[in-house]
Amino acid sequence: MNASVDSDTQAQILERMKKRTEEIAQRAEVRRQEKQGQAAMSENADYFQETFQNMKDDIERKIDDAGNIKKAQLLDYFDELVKDVQQMQEFLNESSMFLASFQVKKAQEHIKTLNNLVHAKIDELQPKKKFGFGKKKTGGEKSTKAKELKKDDGVDGCSKEKNTLDEIIEKQFFGFKDQSNQTLMKSAEELDNRQLNIHNLDNCKVIALGNPSTLQVASLRNCTVIVGPTSRSAFIKDCINCKFMIACQQLRIHDTKNTQFYLHVTGAAIIENCHNIQFAPYTINYPELKEHYCKSGLDLKTNYWDKIDDFHWLNENEKSPNWSVIPEKERIDNWLK
Repeated sequence: MNASVDSDTQAQILERMKKRTEEIAQRAEVRRQEKQGQAAMSENADYFQETFQNMKDDIERKIDDAGNIKKAQLLDYFDELVKDVQQMQEFLNESSMFLASFQVKKAQEHIKTLNNLVHAKIDELQPKKKFGFGKKKTGGEKSTKAKELKKDDGVDGCSKEKNTLDEIIEKQFFGFKDQSNQTLMKSAEELDNRQLNIHNLDNCKVIALGNPSTLQVASLRNCTVIVGPTSRSAFIKDCINCKFMIACQQLRIHDTKNTQFYLHVTGAAIIENCHNIQFAPYTINYPELKEHYCKSGLDLKTNYWDKIDDFHWLNENEKSPNWSVIPEKERIDNWLK
């Protein structure tokens, strides 16, 4: 009898030791993975800082060299310079997933400064072109045409201006801006591997079924935005009372409220300074969807639509109150009606 009790006790002790050893091993593995993740994050942040600084130095050098460019070549030179700054912005957007909030803010300030420097240099070397109509005819009478133009322009017949910077930005902009109460569409052929920009819309429906490279959205009110699979990042800011259907690799949402996202994201999804944001899975369906997914390179089997990181919620033990999941009964089914 005693031998049996001793045997049972020994078995229980061995079982507890085994469990404890397994728990220690599991904790060690978790710590190892965390360290690897932190190391990878640090390496990504270091790569960003080095690359971003190189891009910044290159743009500053080009701004300094602009005075040596022949006048006939200035428009193209400035065109490339504006593109360089836009590429910096895209690089920041795509890298922001592994950067701290203060790093993103500092980098954004650098980009803003560079933008101002580029604009100032354009104004200095290619000032606004003025078309004057102030010459008087013999006898002191102005021509009828000059009077009409003066009336239209409203200032001394010479206020009609054409800004070089406006020309460059207009030339490079692809997407929709400054519209209201419209249904706006882009075809797959137009979207193919291009950045889609959607700015300053009110009460509009945007349908862009294709494969853009990146998505930039700002200042939307009461809008619905439906976009096919986007190869890389989507950056959303300053949107109110909107609905988005987005598939992308990385998503960052800033300064947005009362807005819904039907989302497929294969990497990080981050919100910052947002309120009442809701999420559900990406549910759009149209004939070319699989083809566009294939072009985008997104993994159909991986979707972190409900794994949202709120940069303004630091309590790891509680879920952020700034976002929630859309109840299934309240989700939209048919987006293309």
